[in-house]
Formats: sequence, C-alpha cells, structure tokens
Amino acid sequence: MNIDLELPDYPCRIVLELTPLCNLACAMCPRHYVEKAHGFMPKELWIKLIDEIAGTAQDTVILPFWRGESLLHPDFIDLMELALKKSLRIHISTNGHLVTGKYADVLAKCEFVTFSIHTVFGLTRAREFLSLKINGKPTVQISFVKGEKSTEDLLHTLINHPDLDGFDSIRLYEEHTKDGIFGKSACQSDSQRIFCQKLLDTLVISFDGSISRCNHIWETEKGMNVNSVTIKDAWSSSQLSTIRRAYPDQLCTPCDQWIGHTSGESWRMVDGKVKHIRYRPEDTHHE
Repeated sequence: MNIDLELPDYPCRIVLELTPLCNLACAMCPRHYVEKAHGFMPKELWIKLIDEIAGTAQDTVILPFWRGESLLHPDFIDLMELALKKSLRIHISTNGHLVTGKYADVLAKCEFVTFSIHTVFGLTRAREFLSLKINGKPTVQISFVKGEKSTEDLLHTLINHPDLDGFDSIRLYEEHTKDGIFGKSACQSDSQRIFCQKLLDTLVISFDGSISRCNHIWETEKGMNVNSVTIKDAWSSSQLSTIRRAYPDQLCTPCDQWIGHTSGESWRMVDGKVKHIRYRPEDTHHE
C-alpha cells in the first residue's frame, strides 16, 4: 500500500501490559491461540516508562492492560499511583471481579474505565463502582463481546434502560480474533482498505518490555525491547518503519480492524439521550 506516512514524533496512545495472566477463561478470548505467557511487568521497567512519558508527552494516553487482567499484578495499586501522581492520562479495562476497596479507589482516579463484562458478578462490581464518580469522572463504559452468553443475558437490559443504567456508554465488540486469525472478526465488507491508524498512533509494550505492532496482534516482534531502548527510539525504529511501509503484510492482511474503531456497536449518552452508533469497515472514524 503506497501511503505518505505522517508519523508523529511520539505515540499518542501507549499500551503498558502489566500482566498477560487472567482470572477468567472466556471461550472467545484470543489467549487460546497463543503460547501461554506468564509474568508481571517489573516495577523498575514501569517507572522507566512512566518517567519517559511524563517527561516527553504529558497528554499521551496510557493503557495499562492488554492480554490479561491488570489488577492481578501484585503491585498494581503502587504502580498506578506512581503514574497518577504525575497527572498522566490513564484508560484501563478490567473484568471487574477485583474492583473493590483500594482497587476501586485507584481506578476512580483514572480518566476512563471500561468494564469488560463476562459475568453477572463483574457487572455487579461495575454498578457499585459508579458510586465513586465525582462530577461525572471517571468516564465509565461497559463492554460486551458479540455471541457470548453474558452478552445475550445482560446487554439488552442495559441498552434499553433510559440512561444506560448510569453508565456513560455501552460497547458491543465483534470477536477480536476469529478461528485463530488475529484481528479477524465476523464483520464483512467490500470497502477499499485504508491504512491502519493504529500503526500511526499506538505502541504496544508487553509485560517483559517487548513490542507488538498492535493490540489485535497478540504476538510481539523479535529483537526489540524497551528495557534497552526508549519508547521514542522504539516508535521510530527501523523495525516498525518496515512494518508500516510493508502494510498490509502477512500479519495485517487478514485483520479487518483497520477502520479506526474496533468493529461493533456502541450506545452513548449524548445530551441526555441514548445515541446508537455502528462501526463498520465503511466507517473511517477514529477516537
């Protein structure tokens, strides 16, 4: 794909995976197609990365999650407080099972919290969390995956509530991985492919410091690790530049999550009313 790449000097979104471990075993999760990874991001690496972001791009959004449940990290509260004390923008996703007490208190200091709902218990914790909002903050979203049993049981109850049951938005995702093909969903389209925005705005860093091109590709690139280089160096590296120039290569070609938004639907409260939006390959929105 020939494209004049306008790469920013620094990613506007940085995924910092605290752990790939999870306390659930959802049938649709891509972890069933990858070699099991175990471990936690070392505190020293977290501090290195947070200090760089705070000193380089204060407005960059930090996403401290990827393939696992971040609250399982034994130093989760301390690590989050280190970033929050630097007034950094934290957007986090959790299945909700551990969101209580000090964990809930620290999440309430984030800018955006998504509860990825797979159980009634997770939804119960999400509803309890709403009481911690102050002046409408943080923004709280509920998300489901299409076809999962909890979706069928709970989604319609929430979206048919006149104010989305108190949540700021509800998100319904297509499966992120289909039959072991990363980034492949059930969403079909004949639209002309556009360049994937994620390659131009987001850097994914795994718990051990290795880099992935995208949060939808649950594999990391060999030979590049931010334990030995800066985020800025990794972002502008020849390795990622080659991936961008070769787009779409054999990993990106099967993926249909290149539209900006991940495929699916959302319901949002806008001016006191519920607004329904569908995200398809015909759309080129990005948020």
